[in-house]
Amino acid sequence: MINSFYYEGQLRSYLLQFCHIFAGLKVQTGNGECNVPEFMTVPISIGSRDRVVAALQAGNTQNKTFSIPAMAASMSNVSLSPSRKGIGVVDKRVYLPQGGIFPDDLKTITRVMPIPYTMSVELALYASNTNQLHQILEQILVLFDPSLQIQTSDAAFDWTKLTSVELTGINNEENYPPGGDRRIIMWSLNFDIPIYISAPVDVKDDIVRKIVITYGDLDG
Repeated sequence: MINSFYYEGQLRSYLLQFCHIFAGLKVQTGNGECNVPEFMTVPISIGSRDRVVAALQAGNTQNKTFSIPAMAASMSNVSLSPSRKGIGVVDKRVYLPQGGIFPDDLKTITRVMPIPYTMSVELALYASNTNQLHQILEQILVLFDPSLQIQTSDAAFDWTKLTSVELTGINNEENYPPGGDRRIIMWSLNFDIPIYISAPVDVKDDIVRKIVITYGDLDG
C-alpha cells in the first residue's frame, strides 16, 4: 500500500524541455516596407492533437483567437527500457554545502539508481498553406541527425540531467475542405526520449571526521 506522497514533476519537466527545443521558431510571411522580410513566431503548446484541432475548427471563441501556424506537443507513450536498467545500484557521494565549514558540515548523499524509461512524444504541426509548413519542417529537420542532446537541469547531483531526443517518424495529414471552409494542413513528428524516473535521495550526517589512535611502546 502506498502511504506516502512523492512528486517531483519529472515527466512534465522532460516534456517542457522538449518544447523548449522549438521555442522561438519563425516563418516568413512576406516582405514589408522597403522590401524588409516580415516574420511570424510559431507558438508551441502542450496538448493533444484532437483538442488543438477542435479549437481551430471552432474558432476558439473564448477571449482569444487561435491562429496558425502553430505546434502542439503531447506525450503519447511511456515504456520500460530494460537494456538500460541496473539492479541494486546505490551511489554515495560526500559534499560540503555552500558556506559550510570543513569537515564539520560534510554531508553524505545516498542515491538509488533511477528507473529507465523511454518516453514517446508527438509534435503536431499546423499550417494554412504548404509554404509555411515547409519552412517549419526545414528548420526542425536540420536539428536532428537523427538525435539531439538536451539538458534537463543544472543540479550538481542530478545524474539524469543529460539525455537525447531522437526523431523516429514523420507523418502527414492534409484535408481539402469544400467551399470556403478553412484549410488546415497537419503533420506529426514522432520522437523517442530516454528518460529516468528518480527516487528521493537520502541525505545523512554520518561522516567520520576524526580518528583517535593511541600508540604504545611495547618494549618499554
